[in-house]
Amino acid sequence: MFEPAGMKPFIEEARGFRMRAGSGECAYGIGCAWLGRDGIGPDKLRKDRAVLERAFDLGFRYYDTSAAYGESEFVVGSFLCAYPERRSSVFIATKSPIPKELSPSEAKAFVAGSVDESLRRFRTDYIDLLQIHDVYTLGQALGEGGALEALREARSAGKIRYIGLGTRPLDLLAEAVANGHVDSVLTYSDYTPIDQSAGPLIRLAAERNAGIVNGSPLSAGLLAGADPRTLQVPEGHEESVVRRGLAAEVYDLCAAHGVPVLAAALQYPLRCDGIAMNLTGPRDQDEIVSTAEALRLPIPESFWQALADWNEERKARTKA
Repeated sequence: MFEPAGMKPFIEEARGFRMRAGSGECAYGIGCAWLGRDGIGPDKLRKDRAVLERAFDLGFRYYDTSAAYGESEFVVGSFLCAYPERRSSVFIATKSPIPKELSPSEAKAFVAGSVDESLRRFRTDYIDLLQIHDVYTLGQALGEGGALEALREARSAGKIRYIGLGTRPLDLLAEAVANGHVDSVLTYSDYTPIDQSAGPLIRLAAERNAGIVNGSPLSAGLLAGADPRTLQVPEGHEESVVRRGLAAEVYDLCAAHGVPVLAAALQYPLRCDGIAMNLTGPRDQDEIVSTAEALRLPIPESFWQALADWNEERKARTKA
């Protein structure tokens, strides 16, 4: 890793920004993808900012967004600007996409500009974590004079503190971790009750002292509480269809044990010590309140054993 002298590794720093509830804490933060998606008219901005204010009141201190999420960064910036005294007590993570047609040197310039634009929208003078977002090759980032250099220069200039990668292909995340290019990686829908494909990545990150951020523990809403059989997924997308079927089985397992599926899905990744932070993405204040309640709900060990048994049976089915 390449933290500046005296700077904690990301995995240690993230512990200080876990959700606080009474005398306890848990590794959860807020994913802000749904905020600012429908514009930032005065009423909508107040409504979306109120979600962040409610989250703060409930103990959340880690906020993750992206330049690709509509006006989400502006909403987070409005929240920060309204409460400037809170800046040092919250962790702000964002992401920069890279247009696929850019060369490494062009990608460097693009990401450098994206950092400055994010700072402007946040109305702050530093970003805690800047992640390269949704790339399907590392050539633009790791090539000579590429985007990674822009992030290192931004860190040297005090604009950002940590460098990360957030994308879907697990092999790219593993490469970035194995070669020490990033402080953290963000995986999405790959460590949930129905899919633990991020397991090898989590173990690798632990070996390399890199942080894992686990996005979408609700598997893109399939484990949010409704019977998955009632939810629409793209029928031509095999992964989504398969996951809906598995989610339905977990829904039935939860019902048999009297455990709300929302609570089971949110608490499941907390049982993995290798995850530095999990993200939940509320659309409104009701969802963040229900999330906080679900995280506090006691779940008997007998349920977790039943879920583990189901996962072993699922894996055996897959191999057959």
